Amino acid sequence: MAPDPGKWERMAFIPKSRYVPDPPPADREPFPVYSQLARQWTLAGRAVPGMPDREWERLMRTPIWPH
Repeated sequence: MAPDPGKWERMAFIPKSRYVPDPPPADREPFPVYSQLARQWTLAGRAVPGMPDREWERLMRTPIWPH
């Protein structure tokens, strides 16, 4: 702030409290429990949220009525 409360002056420096600290480094696996569970489901051939479901895609490709 300016030394006199009635004046507005441009400050030549940014106080240290204005600096934003660097964010902490991101984890490679932000959700280790979910990551491990998704890995187990993938190995077991189960559907995993967020991943393509091969069985559903196969069912959607087959015609409803036989020709």
